[in-house]
Amino acid sequence: MRIAPALLVAALASACGPGPTGPPPVGAVDMTQAVVLTVQLGTIADPAQADSAFVALVDGQDATLVEGAQGGFHVWLKLRVAGGPRALTLAKTAYRVSDNALVLRTTGALLQVGAPGPGGTWELPTATPMFMCPSPIGIKVIDTPISYEITLSDGAATVAHGQVTLTPHCPAAPADTAAFCNRICVG
Repeated sequence: MRIAPALLVAALASACGPGPTGPPPVGAVDMTQAVVLTVQLGTIADPAQADSAFVALVDGQDATLVEGAQGGFHVWLKLRVAGGPRALTLAKTAYRVSDNALVLRTTGALLQVGAPGPGGTWELPTATPMFMCPSPIGIKVIDTPISYEITLSDGAATVAHGQVTLTPHCPAAPADTAAFCNRICVG
């Protein structure tokens, strides 16, 4: 009977030994090396200046469509990234909330995230346009909630995602711009 306690102690000691050695299993993520990024979406203080001050966006707010140089309309988005400098791929999507109808999808823009500024985030120097109009056939984008999404990836995986729901409206003036917007943004 005296051997049983000794065997139990030996078994417990061996169970608490070092874990397996070697590389992690295929597909495992080493979280000690992962860089976690967060994204805050905003717009710009002055729609005529794509590099104007960052203004945070809140779900459900209105957004005035801005006429672009090529005759369409867009919503300006700006982003702040927290988590460290690196090169990332920027993808933009926009969906009509009522039925998930795709309004915009772009992928492939390279984004060089810099070192964080005094507020602890890096900010996109100029806003990126989220093209809304002319909208795809049959997809009305004015006066209806649209989900705007920004996804950042490092080539292997998504590292950050930001989303905000806004309701775009045509500008009220000048009258000819408002009329044109109301004509091309109804699908």
